[in-house]
Amino acid sequence: MKRDRRWMGLILCAVVIALVSFVWVNRAMAADEETVVGMVIKTERGIIIEADDGDYLVKGKDLSKMVGKMVEATGVITEGGKGETIEVKSVEEIKE
Repeated sequence: MKRDRRWMGLILCAVVIALVSFVWVNRAMAADEETVVGMVIKTERGIIIEADDGDYLVKGKDLSKMVGKMVEATGVITEGGKGETIEVKSVEEIKE
């Protein structure tokens, strides 16, 4: 009986730790997301979003049908040797 309670306690602790870790990781990932507003342009490097603060190489979504359009893209921005890249999670066309 004591052994069963001990195992149940360990299992409960493991579940709580897993849930807390999951929530913490999701919040950390969401905190890294940024929004970029700019024009979608096709270049020799690939599709970019040309924003006021610089150009972002697009990864994660195919924006080829949005070339020439203003968009608001949300995603994770990373800096590399070839400039900044945005891993797009969501994108909306800005209609004026």
